[in-house]
Amino acid sequence: MKLVDLSHPLVHGQQTFPSDPKLSIVPHGNTRTLKYNITQIVMGSHQGTHLDAMYHFLDDGKTLDQMPLEWFYGKVHVLRIPKEAREEITVDDFLPYEPLLVPEAKIIYDTGWYKNFGKDDFFENFPSLTQEASAFLADRNIRMLGMDTPTPSRDWYEVHHILLKKEIVIVESLTNLDQVPNEFTFMGFPLNLQGRDGSPIRAIAQF
Repeated sequence: MKLVDLSHPLVHGQQTFPSDPKLSIVPHGNTRTLKYNITQIVMGSHQGTHLDAMYHFLDDGKTLDQMPLEWFYGKVHVLRIPKEAREEITVDDFLPYEPLLVPEAKIIYDTGWYKNFGKDDFFENFPSLTQEASAFLADRNIRMLGMDTPTPSRDWYEVHHILLKKEIVIVESLTNLDQVPNEFTFMGFPLNLQGRDGSPIRAIAQF
């Protein structure tokens, strides 16, 4: 058995989505001041590698604590869809994988964009899922859609609504997808933040 970490590390001052809270990880006390080390962490619920609950965009959507644990665990298929900066991810990109796009399927697409994490354009020039491709996936009632981009689309408002209305778990900013096979067991559990919209996760591939 092998485990591969699919999560970006969280580091003080790390980039965030432009309108999100900034990440702060600072010492609060240490073995000299308090007799133990403890850290103060301030961040948004969508920092780094994370998942979106339906409530992120839908006031009547499921919150983290209302989502079944099975939605965050199970067999996943990786779709290799290499893209350059600002390229669109279209329906045509998913057609070769259509037999995998079945109800309850967990899907991750790998564009290669995760290699740009930490660069100035990571949140600006990422490959972008079209609204048509989002509807194509939503119509197939898949359970989870993971990606190596910071958000599915530059049409982020429309695409999140398309996917979350069908209760598709969105997992964003995955990494190390070149180290995993096309099929493996995925584990990516959120913090149990009652009534909330999303959470950073430690995403793991097991194969």
